[in-house]
This record gives sequence, C-alpha cells and structure tokens, in this order.
Amino acid sequence: MKRIIGSLLVLCLLSGSLVAGDWDPNDDTFDPSIKSVVVENTTWLGDPSPFVHLGIPRTGYTHVNQTNWDGFDPSVQISLMVPLKPGETKPRAGGMLMMNQAQTTELIQVIEGALKSEPKEERIQIKTGMKDADWALTFATDKESRFLQLENKTKDKVDAYRFSINASKKLLGAIRHSLKQLESTIKK
Repeated sequence: MKRIIGSLLVLCLLSGSLVAGDWDPNDDTFDPSIKSVVVENTTWLGDPSPFVHLGIPRTGYTHVNQTNWDGFDPSVQISLMVPLKPGETKPRAGGMLMMNQAQTTELIQVIEGALKSEPKEERIQIKTGMKDADWALTFATDKESRFLQLENKTKDKVDAYRFSINASKKLLGAIRHSLKQLESTIKK
C-alpha cells in the first residue's frame, strides 16, 4: 500500500513538470497548469518566458506570480532570472518588478499597445511598487525581427532583457493570470 501511495505521489508531482522537449520556448501562450519546466538541466517555475540578457548575452527565464509582501501593496511580481554557468558563484544579471493592481493593469495596456504598433524609438516608463526603480519598455529590431525589451536603469548601467514577440505574448499571458489571482485575493 505504501508503494502505491508513494508512486501516486511521484506521478502527481511530475504531472505538472515538463522537460524542455515538451515545452516550447517559442510558444506564444501561457499555460497556468505547468508547474515547472526543465531547460538545460535547470528547473524553472511555471511556464516561463525566455529572454536574452543583452549585457552577457545569455538566455534567462521569467517567473510571474502574485505576492503580498510586508510594506508593499498586494502585487504582481515579475522575476527575470539568468542562470549561472558552471564555475560561477555569483549571479551576473537578473531583476524584479513588483506592481500593484493599477500598475499591473497599466503594464498590460503598454505591452498590448507595443505588440500592436510598429517599433519606434521610445522608452515607456513602467511604474512599480519599488522605490527608486527605473524600469521601462523599449522596442528593438534586429535582422528584420521585432523585440520588446524591459530595461532597468541604475546609476551606472542599463540592464536590457530582450523578448521575442512570442515570448512577450507568453509573458503578457502570465501577467494577466497573476493579475486575476491578485484581484481574487483583494476582493476577499
């Protein structure tokens, strides 16, 4: 009996995980039923959107969820995580945005508008719940491909996280899903 229960538990845990062969980084839809994916021997939570951190350059992945941290409004959090390479001990890049309900709604509108419009030289400021954070959305083209970039400007540098159009759509789906979760907790 213990073996049957143990086997069922393992199957339940694995049913929400996908290996990279089953997960398509070029997919443009967010699937909230995916609990994690394994890409290049690293597990990423949820159905992440891939991006390229331009400063390294290295592919990283997002994790979007709703949070309720002390000192902040209930928020949608977007984590931008870049994996370490063998031998590295300190992260070289990564970032986080936290936005309350109104700020998240505004970001959704900005991304939707950016996906519908032609790229233009414009830096659209993103309001976040983190004091002194300077985040913006910009447009880029490279070899006739369009991209959206999240940029975090600090005193001495600008970190740019470049998303393909499909990855931007997946990220938008994740943000919408987390906003719905956030709104359901606020209404209670």
